[in-house]
Amino acid sequence: MAKRTPACTVQSPLRAAIYLRVSTPQQLDGYGLSAQEEQCRAWLAYALRNVPHTVVGIYVDGGVSGNLASREDLDRLTADTFGDRLDLVVFGKLDRIGRTMTDIHRWVYDVTDKGVRVATADGRIDSEDDMFGTQLSLLAYLAELEHALILERTSGGRLQKAALGGWPLGEPPFGYRLDADGNPALNPAEVEQVEKFADFMIDSPEPVTREDGARHLNALGYRTRRGKEWEGGNLVNRVMAALKGYVDFAFAGENEDGEEITTTFRIDLPKALADERAEELKGALARGARVKGRHSKYLLSNRLFSVCGAHRTGADTGEHGRYYRCMAGRQGNPVNEHHEDCWEIPVGEVDAAVWAEVKKLMSDKGKLRRLVEKSLGTVPQRAESYRRRLAELDAQIERKRGSRKRKIALLLASVNDQDGDDDARLVEEMKAELKQQEADLVADHERVAEWLREVEGQGDRARNMLTKIEKTDGWLDDFTFEQKQDLLDLLDVRVQITGKGEPRHKGVTDPIAEWHRETGVTVPAEITDEQWRAVEDIVSPSRHWKDVRGGFEAMLDKIRSGKNWKDYDRSERIGGRGWAALYRRAQHWWGSGEYERALVALTPYEGIAAPPLYVLPPMTATFGTEAA
Repeated sequence: MAKRTPACTVQSPLRAAIYLRVSTPQQLDGYGLSAQEEQCRAWLAYALRNVPHTVVGIYVDGGVSGNLASREDLDRLTADTFGDRLDLVVFGKLDRIGRTMTDIHRWVYDVTDKGVRVATADGRIDSEDDMFGTQLSLLAYLAELEHALILERTSGGRLQKAALGGWPLGEPPFGYRLDADGNPALNPAEVEQVEKFADFMIDSPEPVTREDGARHLNALGYRTRRGKEWEGGNLVNRVMAALKGYVDFAFAGENEDGEEITTTFRIDLPKALADERAEELKGALARGARVKGRHSKYLLSNRLFSVCGAHRTGADTGEHGRYYRCMAGRQGNPVNEHHEDCWEIPVGEVDAAVWAEVKKLMSDKGKLRRLVEKSLGTVPQRAESYRRRLAELDAQIERKRGSRKRKIALLLASVNDQDGDDDARLVEEMKAELKQQEADLVADHERVAEWLREVEGQGDRARNMLTKIEKTDGWLDDFTFEQKQDLLDLLDVRVQITGKGEPRHKGVTDPIAEWHRETGVTVPAEITDEQWRAVEDIVSPSRHWKDVRGGFEAMLDKIRSGKNWKDYDRSERIGGRGWAALYRRAQHWWGSGEYERALVALTPYEGIAAPPLYVLPPMTATFGTEAA
C-alpha cells in the first residue's frame, strides 16, 4: 500500500470519512445508523487521539441492500477517495461494504492502493496493520458466510433440524412415522400396505390396474390415514413416495435486506421396498396402465414413447384416421422442450413397422428363448406367494366362521326381552354383516386360486409357443390382434421414438397415390416418345385441350413428388393453363379407368414407388431388457 507523505513540515489534519448503511427502511430511525456513527466516532477518537483529524463527510445509504453493486453514497465516497479528497474511511463493520468476498476485496484494495487508509470501527480491520491482508481475507469470508446463514436463522431452526436428520415440519410421507426423538422411521403398518399392494400388482397373472389394487387393499380392510377407502391414483401417489428413499424440503425466508432467500434440503429415508421389488412394482404399474385400452384395437397404446419421454395412446380422429398421439400436457404429464417434435403418427404404419421388428426377433430363436425364460423367471415365486395367500385366507375364513357363532351368542345373551322386535332386527343385521364378511373372504380365495391355476399353466403355454416357433416358419402372419397383444405382453415390448419424422397433413387422401401404394404399381420415372406412343390412344384429350401429353406428365410428377395440384398452376408443361384444368383432366383419366389402363401399358418401362403418406420417425424397439 502506498504511504502518504506530508508535503511540508506542518502536518495537515487527516481527512476522515464515515460510511453508514442499513438494509431495511425500518432501521433508518432505529438503532442501526446512530449506533454505527457513534461507534465510528469513538474509534476515530481513540485511534487518532494524537493525530490531528477532521470528519469531512458522513456518507449514508439508508434502507439499501448490501447486494447492490451501485449505492448512491458509496459511489460518492468512492469518487471522493479516488479524487484525493480523503485520507481515511471508517466503517462500522466490514459487511457494510458488501456481501461477497469479491465485492469487499475489490473495493478495499482499490481504495488502499490510492493511499487511503481503511478501517472498521469494531477494530478488526486497519489497512496500516501488518496483518491487514490476512485479516481482510478471513473477515470477508466470514461476512459472506454470515449472509448465507441468515436463512437458517429466519427459518426458525427448521433447516438446522433437517441437517441433523430430524423432521422439520408437517407429517411424514405414507410409510413413515416419527420416532420418540422426532426422527423419521418406517411405519410397519403402512409398509405392510405397500407390500400387499406390491404383491397384488406384481403377482397377478394378468395385468391389473391401480384401481384393482385399491379395491384389493380395501377388501383386506386397509384404509388411508384419514380412515377413508383407497382410490387408485391416491394410493399410487402414496406408494411411489414411499419408494423414493428421500424427501425434499424447500425453506424460504427473508434476509436482513428484506430479500427472499430459498434453499432446498434433502432428507434420506429408509425405503419401504427393496430396490428390485420396487422396480418390479413400477413395471407392473406400467403394464396395468395398458389394461384399459387392451381391447381398443390400438396395439401400441402405452407401449410407444415420444422423444419428450411421454407415452402415446391411440385416438380415432374420424375422417382423418387413427393416430398415436403424445400424452404430454394431458393427464398430468409434463411438457418439455422436446414436445414440439411429437407429431401425431398413423396407427397402421407404426403397428406394421413394430410388428416387422417382432417378426425379425422370431427368427433369432435363441434370443426369443432367453426372453421367454426371463419372463417366466418369477413364476415359482408367484406361485408360492399365491399358496401363502390361500393358506392365510383359509385361516381367516375358519376364524370368521368360529367367531360368527360366538358373536351372535353373545348378542343374544345381552338382549332385553322387552325389546324383542328391535333385538331380533339387530341379530339379523349382525348375521348378515358377518356372512358378507365371510363371503368376501371366500370370493378372494376363489380369485387367488384362479391366479394360482393360471400361473402354474403359464410355463406350459410359453414352452408350447417356443415349440411352435421352432417347428413353423411364417406362423406370425396368421396372428389375430389379440394374439399379437399377448405376444407383446410376453416380450414386454417398449418402443422409443428417437427422432423426427415427417408429419402427415390431415385432409383428404389422394386416391390416385393411394392406389399406387396399395397395389404396388410403380409410377413411370419419365415419358419418352416411345412411351407416349404406347398410351396416347388411351389418354383422351378434352374439347379445349387437345395436346394432353404435358398434362399426363404433370400428373405423374405430382404423384412421384407428393406436390399439390396448385403447384402446377400456369406452368409451361400444361400450356399456361390454371391448375384446376389439370385437376379436372386427371380426375377424368382416373374415374374413367384410362389412367389404370395407361399404367398397365407402361409396365415394361422403369418406374419408381409412390412416396409414403408419412415418413416414420426413427424408433428403437426393446424386448424385456434387450434392445432389438
